Amino acid sequence: MIEVAVKTNVEAAHTDAVGRVHGHSYVVEVWFGEGADLVTLAAFVRDTATEVDHSMLENSIGSSKMESLAAWFLSKIPLSVRVVVSRPTLGFSACAYRD
Repeated sequence: MIEVAVKTNVEAAHTDAVGRVHGHSYVVEVWFGEGADLVTLAAFVRDTATEVDHSMLENSIGSSKMESLAAWFLSKIPLSVRVVVSRPTLGFSACAYRD
């Protein structure tokens, strides 16, 4: 199987375990099956990202976990086959995919 992806960046904040607000830069990769119209899908992915960009994750998606952010994007973009969210500066990634 061949897949293609659209990448976008999201800046979002959350409250840590001791109540401090801080933010992170995330790279979001939304993967689609071969033959997808990437121009149209890129516009849709970036438009969807505006719903969480510069937001408090607890308020926008109900969780501060990177895994939840990946699952949120997967639920919002029905044609996607998987979503990878990463924090490249730390080497962390999370993936959500369809069975």
